Parts: sequence; structure tokens; C-alpha cells
Amino acid sequence: MRYCRLLDMYGGKVAQRVRRQHTVSRFYLKGFADAAGRIRRLALPGEPAVVLSTGDASVIKDFYTITLPDGSKSDFFEKLFGDVEGAAAEALRRILSGIWPIGGEHREALAEWIALQHLRSEDVRSGQGHFNAEVIRLLVGVSGKEALRVLIQKAESRVVSDEELDWEWRDITKPGGPDLVADINQHLRLLVDLLPGTTAYLHDCHWTLFQFKRRSIITSDHPVSLIESLDHPEWQGVGIATAEIFLIPLSRRVAMTIQPRRRLSKFLAEEAKVPDFIQQGTTSIARTINQETAVRARRYVYHHPDESPLGGLYLPQPDTRGRPWMSNATGLIREEGLFSGMTEQQLHALREARPSGQKERSMSIDDLPWPIPGRRARYEGGP
Repeated sequence: MRYCRLLDMYGGKVAQRVRRQHTVSRFYLKGFADAAGRIRRLALPGEPAVVLSTGDASVIKDFYTITLPDGSKSDFFEKLFGDVEGAAAEALRRILSGIWPIGGEHREALAEWIALQHLRSEDVRSGQGHFNAEVIRLLVGVSGKEALRVLIQKAESRVVSDEELDWEWRDITKPGGPDLVADINQHLRLLVDLLPGTTAYLHDCHWTLFQFKRRSIITSDHPVSLIESLDHPEWQGVGIATAEIFLIPLSRRVAMTIQPRRRLSKFLAEEAKVPDFIQQGTTSIARTINQETAVRARRYVYHHPDESPLGGLYLPQPDTRGRPWMSNATGLIREEGLFSGMTEQQLHALREARPSGQKERSMSIDDLPWPIPGRRARYEGGP
């Protein structure tokens, strides 16, 4: 609903569309640039490295351009983000000038920008697409091949051959599910829904500022790192509610961590009263911050063009795929269907055993639109 209201308010008021859109705020990147506004961008896993303007860094054409109900294109989200960035830039200026802690409107503005910077990222968009693909895989996989045949035949009013059915089944139920085109509108709808709550959550957390006199801090194309606890299950993704620490480099000499106050309750009885900390950074802390930032980058890391802070760091391969969101679903995928062999009476009893609220929210293969929206692959065989 909030997304639709924004469309109604701003969707038709864009005079000239901006197509070169920043996935990382330009005002933020200036904290890692030289006096001429230049920054060094290193492509993972370590080359090539180029020096470019902050205006050219982190630009993806039409990344936030949405399609309006009338079919026209709009960049109003790119411009709407500018309102958040303006207030956050002032908050960041205060921190870098030595004011700490920050409170009131400045704390709120920075919390909102950190939430926005995380939610607007390529990582969130690709993760959402991967989740959609896994849901489709599971819906089809538990229903079985014949249920898939019925779905296609009903949607296309034709007979589906065994050869075509085999191809469709393999593509949809392969690990990771079908390959889907990123859905920009869906991503930004999620952003609008989560931004207020994420902002409030970060605002109420405990903040620690690290200052460095000589050691250089890097950033990346995904500058808000969500760090899990040591005992976090490897198969389970880390999200806003499960992250133990949020790490945000703020400039080449300053970084910040945000942690839920529940972590402080392990050591302090009244964690809500603990003030924000400030700490002088060490070589070890700088190295840890830089390593965590590098391994959570997607394609690029950024740093000051006259410094060399990457020595000794592990630089991963570029992450161009969504990360797994679901645990082992392969065991639920069967050609004959997960519930084959059960009588109608047994199936009815299974449906009735669900809580009443889940009955209305449940999905089946009958709810899957066909053709699958945004699916890249298409069967080319047969007549």
C-alpha cells in the first residue's frame, strides 16, 4: 500500500528521466576519495583497478527505473533517495568533524540512510530473485511432473509432449530453480515496505565509532555488511533480524558498527542505558574491518587512490549469483509428487490439520502463473 501511494504522489511528475543511477550514494563515496573527487575501484578478485570520479563509480543504468501502470518508465525512486541522502550527508559531516555521539534528527537520518543503502543493493535484489526461484522450484517439485503438465496444458490450451515436459521439469526443479530476470518493481516495493521498520531498528541499536589516524579503511559496492554470529548455521542466510553486527565504513579514517542491544544483555543488566561508544582504531581492527568489507563486496571494492590498504587481504571472486535462502529442499522434489500414493481422505486430513490462518495463505502449483513471469529459459524443441 505504501508503494502504491508513492506512485500516486510522484509517479507522474518526472520531467526528465535520469538513467545513470548510483547503487552507492555519491556523497558517501567522497569520504574515500582524494581532493579532486577521484576514487580507486578494484574489480574482484583483484583486477583491473581504475581511478575514476565518484560520479562515475557505482553507476548502473536504469537500476531503479520502474515501469508505471501505464507502461511508462519513471526514475522517481532515484530522486526520492536524494531526500534521504541529503539529510544523511549532514549527519555524516557532523561525525567526521568530531561530533559523537549523534542524536535526534541526525541519528534518525543516518539510520535511515544505512537502512536504505542496504535495502537498495544488488545483493538484496538478487537474493529476492533467488528466493522467488526457490519457491517456484518447491511448488512444482512437490506437485510432480503430471501436475506441471496439467498447469501448462490448461494455460496454453494444447497437449504437452513428454519431451517438452521433461525439459520444463529439469529446468524448473534444478538446484536454484529457474533463472529469473530481476524484478525492479518488486525490489523497490520490498524496500518501501521494510525501510521504516529497518530504520527504527537501527536507530535503537547500540553504535560504536572507530577512528583511525594512519590506517586506511576501504568500502565496496555493498558497504553495509551484515555479520552473523560464529554459531550461525551455514545454510541459513543472514538478514536484518539475525545479524549480530552491522558494519559500515564511513570514510577512509572512520568506521562504525551497529549491534542489537540484546547482545549487551549478556554482559550488562540495563543494556538500554549504555551510551554509544567511540574507540581509537588499531592496525588489527582496521584489517578486520577491511577484510569483512572485502568478502561481502559484490563486484568492486573502493579506496583512496593514493593509498594501498588491500595488502594481505583475501579478495573473493565476484558474487554475481543470489545466495541460497532455503535449506535442503531437494529431498522434497519428486517426479511423482511428494504426496503421491496418499488417498483423498488422507490428503483432506492433511489440509485440515493446518492452522486456519495458514489455509488462506497457502499456495499450490495452481497459483503459479504460466508462463512464469521473468523466466529467461524457453523450450525451443518440438513443433
